[in-house]
Parts: sequence; C-alpha cells; structure tokens
Amino acid sequence: MYSKYFLPVIMAWAGAIGASAAILTGSVADSTGEPLPEASIRLLSARDSSYVTGMAADDSGRFMFSGVKKGGYILQASYIGYGSVYRNLRVTSAADTVKVGRMQLSESSVVLREATAIGVATPIKVMDDTIQYSASTYKTPPNAVVEDLLKRLPGVEVGTDGGITAQGQKVTKILVDGKEFFSDDPAVASKNLPVNMVENAQVITRKSDLARLTGVDDGEDETVINLTVKKGMKNGWFGTGEAGYGTDDRYKAAFVVNRFFNDNQFTLLGNFNNCNDAGFSDGNGSRFRRFGGTNGINTTNSIGFNFNVGRGDTIKVGGNVMYANSDRDNRSRTHRINLLQGSSNSTEDAESNSRDKGHNVRGDFRVIWKPDSFNTLEVRPNFSVNINDSEQRSYSQNFSGDDFISQARNINFSDGKSYDFGARVIYSHRFSKRRGRSFSVSANYLMSNTRENERNWSRNAFWMLDSLYEDYQIIDNHTWNNTVSGRLSWTEPIGNPRNGNFAEISYFMQYKWNNADKNVTHDPVSMDEIPYQDWKEAIWQDWEMSNRLSGLGDLQYDPYNSNSFRNNYLSQSIRVGYRKVHAKYNLNAGLSLNPSMSRSVNLTNPDKNIPTRNVLNYAPYLRFRYKFSKNTTANADYFGRSSQPSMSQLQPVVDTSDPMNIVVGNPGLAPSFNHRLRLRFQTFDPDCQQSIMVMGHASYTQDDIVSNVVYDRETGARQTRYANIDGNWEAALMNMFSRPLRNKAFTINNFLRLSYRNQVGYVDGLHNRSGNFSLSESFGIAFRPKDLELELRPRYTLSNITNAIQSGQNRTTHSYGGSLNATYYTPFGLVLATDLNYSANTGYSDGYDSDQWMWNASISYMFLRNKNATVALKGYDLLQQRKSIWRTETAQAITDSQYNTLTRYFMLTFTYKFTTFGGGGENNPSVDTDFMRRGPRGGGPGGHGGRRF
Repeated sequence: MYSKYFLPVIMAWAGAIGASAAILTGSVADSTGEPLPEASIRLLSARDSSYVTGMAADDSGRFMFSGVKKGGYILQASYIGYGSVYRNLRVTSAADTVKVGRMQLSESSVVLREATAIGVATPIKVMDDTIQYSASTYKTPPNAVVEDLLKRLPGVEVGTDGGITAQGQKVTKILVDGKEFFSDDPAVASKNLPVNMVENAQVITRKSDLARLTGVDDGEDETVINLTVKKGMKNGWFGTGEAGYGTDDRYKAAFVVNRFFNDNQFTLLGNFNNCNDAGFSDGNGSRFRRFGGTNGINTTNSIGFNFNVGRGDTIKVGGNVMYANSDRDNRSRTHRINLLQGSSNSTEDAESNSRDKGHNVRGDFRVIWKPDSFNTLEVRPNFSVNINDSEQRSYSQNFSGDDFISQARNINFSDGKSYDFGARVIYSHRFSKRRGRSFSVSANYLMSNTRENERNWSRNAFWMLDSLYEDYQIIDNHTWNNTVSGRLSWTEPIGNPRNGNFAEISYFMQYKWNNADKNVTHDPVSMDEIPYQDWKEAIWQDWEMSNRLSGLGDLQYDPYNSNSFRNNYLSQSIRVGYRKVHAKYNLNAGLSLNPSMSRSVNLTNPDKNIPTRNVLNYAPYLRFRYKFSKNTTANADYFGRSSQPSMSQLQPVVDTSDPMNIVVGNPGLAPSFNHRLRLRFQTFDPDCQQSIMVMGHASYTQDDIVSNVVYDRETGARQTRYANIDGNWEAALMNMFSRPLRNKAFTINNFLRLSYRNQVGYVDGLHNRSGNFSLSESFGIAFRPKDLELELRPRYTLSNITNAIQSGQNRTTHSYGGSLNATYYTPFGLVLATDLNYSANTGYSDGYDSDQWMWNASISYMFLRNKNATVALKGYDLLQQRKSIWRTETAQAITDSQYNTLTRYFMLTFTYKFTTFGGGGENNPSVDTDFMRRGPRGGGPGGHGGRRF
C-alpha cells in the first residue's frame, strides 16, 4: 500500500544527498586511443593519498563520479598490463562539473600491486561484475588451448558439446581483448585459441548488447569470458599447425593463424579429425538432431575466419564465417521408470543405433559507427544454412511390474534443409545540450525456413491385447517463420544531472508470423514381408528402404496426422523506471507491463481455430549495486519476462511416427511468465590475494508449459500433450573461495553449490510434483614449484529426488571422485604429463551405476629454435574404463541412459608453432610462445574424459 510513496521519497532523498556535491567525468584509453573497459578508477585524497571512492570504467572507457565534495584529490586510472596515470584535481564549489578528459595509459612491465604479491600473480581477483583468473597460475601442458585452462578454473565447467558455464550461468560469448570472437559460439575460441596468448581470463556478468548501447536496462544479462592478450602478442603473426595419427585409424589435423596489429585482429582456423573434437558447437544444425545429440563418436571438419578491424572509436567492422560438417555414430541404451499412481512399476528398456550427418555454413557481421561522442549506429546482419541426413533404428520393451506387455521396433530416415537470415539495427543519441538525456531506437528482423522429409516404419506387438500394429509413413514437415521487433527508449535527467537522478521509459514490440504444414501419407497394413527372426537381433541388420517401397501399395493420405497451421503472436513491454547513479551505489527500479496477443488458425479444420487470446502480465524490476569499497561489492537484481510456446507445442496435430510415444500439440497454450531474482556478494583482499564470492538466484514461472503424459497400461504407449501450470521454481546458492598459502607455491580453492528444483506436471491427468535437492562440492589444491605442477581436486555431488505420486521411486544418488594432474618440465625440452581421474555414482538403476578410472598420459619433446616444434606420444583412457552414463528427472519419469564412447587409443602428433612480433621477421625469444594443442575433447557422453593434452 506504500508503494506509491516509495519512488518520490527515494528521489527526494537521493537528490538531497547530491545537492551539495560536484560531479566528475572522464574517460580512459590506451596509447592508440582505444577505450579500456573496466579500467580501475580511484579517487584519492590529495592530503594523505587515502582512498575516497572508486569505480570501474564502462564498456566505452567512460566514468562519472557524483557526490564529490569540495577539496583536493588525486585521480588514479589503472589497467592490468598498463602503467597507472594520475591527475591532480581540485573541487572548489558544489556547482563544479570537473571534466578530466581522456586519460591515456601506456603498456608497462610494471604490474599493479593489487594484481601481485611477492612477485606471484593473483590466482583469482573479484572486482565489480568480473571474476578475473590469472592464466599463469593455472599451468597447462604444452600446446594447450583455452579449454584446457577453463577446465582448471574454480566455478567454470565445460560440457561435451563445448558449452561453458561459469558460476552456474551459461557463457554466451568469448571475447578477445574485448572484441567478439566467432559471435555466439564460445566453443570456437575455447577449442582453437592457444592458451599461452592469454594473460587473464575474465568471467564478466554484463548487460545485453542492446542495453549497453542504448543505456536502458532490459534485464537480459549475459555471462561472457574475456581473454586479455599478453602485451607482447598484440602486434604480429602467431599460429600453430598440427597433424597426428593413431591406433584404430584415429587422425587429426588442425591449424590456427592469427594476425594482430594496430588493434586489428584476423584469425583463420581449420580442424579435421575423428576424435570427438568438433572445434565448434552444434549451432542451428541441432534442429534436426533428434537422434544423436552430442553423444557417440564423431567425425568433424571445419574451417572459419574471424576479423575485427578499426582503430579508435569512429568505425569498427567485424564478423566471422564458418563452414562445418559432421558425421555422428551414436548407440545407446536407456531404462525409464514411469511415475504412475499406484504401487506397481511401469518401466521401459530401449536400445537404439543412429547415424547423423550434417553440413552448416553460417556468418555473422557487425558495423559500429560513432561519428562523434553523441551518436552511435550499429548494424548486425547474420545468416546460416543447414543440411542434414539422419537414420535411426530402435527397439524397446515395456513392463508393468514383472509382466511383459509390449515390444516395439522403429526405423526412421530423415533429411532436412533450413536457412535463416536476420539483421539488427540500433541507433542511440546522447544530447549535447542536456547532459544525461538520451534516446535510442532499434529494429530487428529474422526469417527462418525449415523443410524436413521423413520415412518412418514401425512395428508394435501388444501382448496383453494379442495384437500387432504396423505402419509405414512418409512425412513432409515445412515450417517458416518471420519475426520483426523494435524498441524505443528515452532517458531524462531529473533536475541537475550531476545529482545522478534519471527517469527512463522504453517500449518494446515483437510480432511473429509462425507457419507449419505437415503432410503425412502412409500404408498401415502392407508391412508383413520384412524378413527377420528376432526383433532385437534384426535392429542392427542393414536393409534398403527401397526394397520395402517396391512392396507397398498406394499410399493413403493421413488426415489424422496431417495439418496446416498458422499462429500470430504479438508481445509488448512498456517500462517506466528511475535510475540513481552515485559513487557508492547504483539503483535502477521501475515497473514493467507486458501485454501479449496470440491468434491461431487451423487451415485444415477451420472449426478448430483458436480465437484471439490476450494476456497481461506486470512486474516490478530492480537492479541495485552497492560498493562497500573498491574490492567489496553487493548486487541484487529482479526481472520478469514472458515467453511464447513453440510451434511444435502449439500445432494441433498428432505425431504417431513412434506409436509408443505419441505427441499432440495444444493450440490453446498461453504464454508463460518467468520471475528471476539474483543476489551476489564478492570481496577481494589484495594483501593476501584472497577472493570470496557468494551468489544466489531463484526463479518462478507462471503458466509454465509442461507435459501431460497419459500412459496406456495395456500397451505401454505414452501420449504426451502440453498444458500450462503454475508451481515450477528453482533456487540455488553458490560460494567460491580462493587463496594462496603463505609460501605462494600452494594455492587452495573451493566451490560449493546448493540447489533445489521443484517440477510439476501431469501423469494420467493427475498432478505430480517432483523435487530435486542437489549439493555439489569441489575442492582444489595446487602445488607449483619450479618445473613441476601438481593439482589435486576431489569432488562430490549428492542428489535427492522425491515424487508426490509414487514415493516408492524416491531416489538418492551419490557422484564422487577426483582428479590428480601432474606435469614435469625437464630442462632439455622433454615434458612428461599425466592425469588420473576417478568417478563413481550410486543410486542409479540396475546396470547403470558406474565405477571408473580414467588415465591419460603423454610424453612430449620440444625442439628447434625457441622450442617451436613438438613431437608427442599420447595415450587416452589407458585402462579402457571410460563410460558415459546420465540421469534425467522430470515430473513424469526418471531415465538412466548409457552411450557409446571413444575409448583407449594412442596417437603420435607433430606440432609446429610460429611467432613474429614487433615488426621483426624472427621469432621473439622473450615471448612465451608454447601454445596451441589440438586433441580429443569431451568429458561427457561421447567425448573423451579427463584432462586434455
């Protein structure tokens, strides 16, 4: 009831604080004029050099202090790898606006005291929204890539598909010296760039591209990793070529060529292997990958080019283009427990074999033009083309308790093509005559067209019904979508802008035209001629679909499975808010209104048209940052967001391509609305190099879209429909700690995560709740004397699953293990490296618990001038115990899966690296150039576990 008084009181209070103080503005850049984002700005007392206040420069290198009292000051600007710059200032009046101008920093061999202690680089440094890891304190083997470094960083995890998470958040981009590298595919940088070019790896939580450019917060934060390049490697050529061959005909060839000069970056790379080393993420090709995912054994080939051009702020051009193809062989077995009401268990055992081949070409480009300090124009076009061919053979059995009720065999062939094109334009303007006033407008267009053809054969035996069902289908799926969106925003200072009070208003609109046509023809009765004796044995037998086609009669149109569907969706967001900028804190608060409209048309059966539906959601939003000191901060964020159902969830058509798993769309679905809360506290002590971070987040979804599964107890078949439901929420709390011990040769770190996920859904029309409590602990200690690196990291995860409908299926699982990494560098160029990983889990279904040792080892010899050439013999999974087992839980079922993996093999490799810096044509012996390794990746299904070489 007091909310209507809150905003005026806060504004009046904040205005009173700043009314008797001055404002101080400026910017930070390097010697070429390039801005230095996140540069450290400190305001010191001129009397005794004591700390007054401080902040980090924004992404354009600008900074602004408000609330500065009269007196004399020293302004210090610093940046890692650069010498500090100082300015003497005096504020003589509360009405002063002190314009410092540009503070230019030069590269220096002197490292700031905050970043070193007793000559040892700080392993982890926490500052504002950035966690900085010093690459030199996490030693990697010869020829390592960035991924090898990321796997050693506390709180950072790398998945089997190259996906990266940091402190529980998905990493969307990797930047190189603040510049994008292959856009939204961080796997390209992590799997290809040499780790020895990296000075620091910075995990940054920042606002979206749109919010940073327009200045209006949209709540769409992203987590990125910025790789700062060593100062000696920013001008010149460097790269690596590698080739290797091993047992079981394993091979790999790769190259990376980099050209950096005058703040320009050019990178050409290629990767060709059959060792599960994709060198990129799946991207848009995944839209066809229903069978294999990222599991199995993969052969991949890729080549790409990335560039960033432009010196200074006036105009910058960048982009990338990549071609890739893949061939994935995936075999799996699964055990599924259906969570039904009653005491009897309903289970399914299944096996499958799939082959998935794909080609992808994609490109993303950007032009940023800043004709002056008040205007910015950004244009970003992008495209992708995908071609895919897949086939799958599967076999399954269903049981009710111990009773055998059905068998199913399915063979599917699929080929598809898709193409996407999009473009975004953003213009922002800051008014010169009214400081703090700004205006921005953006427009976005996206077109997507996908066509997929399937041939599907199924045979199902239902023993309780004493019946046999067979069907052959030809399915033509065609979906095409167009999306247009735009945003207008205005920021207006309240009173004198030096007081740091601003009003913000923005309007966002998005309109989607979604179209889906599905045409099915079939022969449900003529499939008796396929010769086989035992279904399970016959799954793996090869036979040509063309032989079956010759025995088919006239295919019949299947109106039950065919449909032509259209959906129009309009989403809007109106935000009104208040922003306060102060030396100690930043506040952004307001209210968001989110009306949406959805209209669906069924061209096949107009009687089933869904009339226009209008939904209005509203929620406050809050972003608060408080700076206790330069090295201690606290953040709190809350935002709400609506999302639309997918076309597959909306389209009112029955998918019977797998008669044991029938899916039916629901055109009456409403949009969902998600509430998100994030809290974060972090502190860094530069004297003892200790870092502590505590972070929590929670989310709750209204009208969440869930599956409503109806199970047929006589056949074992499942029919899945979609529905809206409230009650899905999750919460997590994380802690990260790092500190070197007294002698600096030892470093300890710890990462702890607690989480709870509440999932609700329907089973046989009954409401079910599934809860999952998880505790994860990872402790690391590293010993790094001269020429030797030892690292021990034990880990443990507990997961407790509870179900409301069938409490007898409540499960507690334990996953535990650890890793020991060791590398020894001899004086004459021989490097011995090994890692031993142990992992085990208990509490899974019978036959799915695991207990395995993963042992990898290598011996490398570096020779030629500056150790530019390396010959290595590497062995992977020496004990041949590699397994790939995963568990997934929903409100409807618990599923354990095991996939085929790449097991023991040996490979002999030759690597050559070259470096030319500083305009000379010779290799620079003063630069550490021991970088770039290519090798098998993974660590999850289908990948190769353990540490990489």
